Amino acid sequence: MTEVPDIQVSVKGFRAIASADIIINGITLAAGENGSGKSSISKLLYFLYKTVADYEKIVNSGLASSLRDVVRLGEIIHQENRIGSSSEEFDIMRKDLQEFRRSRIGELSSEQIGGKLTDLIEKLENKFYDLTTDDTSLMASRKKARVKRILADVTNSGEESDENIQESFARVKDLIAEEVHQAEMAIALRPTSVFIAELADVFSEGDLPEKFEVLEYGSPIVALDIDHLSIPYNIQNVVYIDSPMMFHADISKNIHWEDLSELLSKTGGRTHDIADIISRDILSGEVIVDEMFNSPDDFKFKRADGKIFDFIDVATGFKSFSILQLLLKNGTITDKTLMIIDEPESNLHPQWIIEYARIIVMLNKEIGCKFFLASHNPDMVSAIRYISERQGSLDKVNFYLAEKSDYSFEYNYKHLGNEIDPIFASFNIAIDRINQYGI
Repeated sequence: MTEVPDIQVSVKGFRAIASADIIINGITLAAGENGSGKSSISKLLYFLYKTVADYEKIVNSGLASSLRDVVRLGEIIHQENRIGSSSEEFDIMRKDLQEFRRSRIGELSSEQIGGKLTDLIEKLENKFYDLTTDDTSLMASRKKARVKRILADVTNSGEESDENIQESFARVKDLIAEEVHQAEMAIALRPTSVFIAELADVFSEGDLPEKFEVLEYGSPIVALDIDHLSIPYNIQNVVYIDSPMMFHADISKNIHWEDLSELLSKTGGRTHDIADIISRDILSGEVIVDEMFNSPDDFKFKRADGKIFDFIDVATGFKSFSILQLLLKNGTITDKTLMIIDEPESNLHPQWIIEYARIIVMLNKEIGCKFFLASHNPDMVSAIRYISERQGSLDKVNFYLAEKSDYSFEYNYKHLGNEIDPIFASFNIAIDRINQYGI
């Protein structure tokens, strides 16, 4: 009986990918020339598992965004009635309103968001009545008229609504309740549309795969043509590394760099002996985080002799190993982690390419971490193949080669099992070019 793979990924009709059916059992390495779609597969996998892991947070961030006009209404009423008052309660409400403007609001549950905002609107409503009921001035009249127009717009009841302000405030609270209900339904039903929306933000609306399906132990957990996302078991967190240069770069332009930066800044967790191996056998030192700060700009490198360097001055190859070291030290890498690494050999000396491959094999064998690697380096391919064989874990390794389809701009991914000769045959093209241009 054929063993069912842990994870099977099927992609068709996406950018340069004509067809790719990928197994992820342990270490999966995809080789192919530039522009063959390896990074596209990496990003699909990353944003899938990131969406699944952060599903409730994504929905609740969307909820907070859908209620932004309600928050702005609260800010307007607060500001209008704050003038001439020194009430401590107003200061508390101001802080609550500011909280709704912060991105961390998405970390609250939908019930907490709804409850906090409803309570806030009720307090502001009462304050509005207290300060305007007895005021018959023209200024107060205009203030009431403005608030009524804003209420009508927030609740979509129309400018000419005959509702009194009390009824309009009641509709605002009904709106909050309805948006919260929709968010709770989305969290319960887990519609695939949330994942598709995330992909559309990354790749653009008209650039989604013709087919994208993920099976876990042979059962589909994700497909663009089914209505909900299942909760995965085998992979519960994902890390995407495409360049050690994310340190000190403008990470705001890359979502996955922001995510990786946040992971690297974590503290605590349970480290592993492999982190010590990186320190002792490879780096002769370790990366440390300044305890007073919490961002990549505050990373330092402490050499074995005790000398400390700003991380910006450390060689790029050191950064590659330091990322793995930090993730090990803070407990991010577990047996439920998928590590996606584009061109892991980038910026590494040939000797360190072998060491990096050795660490990947160790992380898979000793911890159970899974890998999807995109590479076109013969040393990396050979090292993964033969170190895995030496460690007795070759049965968990799968190689793929992106081959041009009949249509020259698209590629089919050929499963090679643990054979690498076809990959080296493709590398020989470079030797042919040297002969062509050099003789």
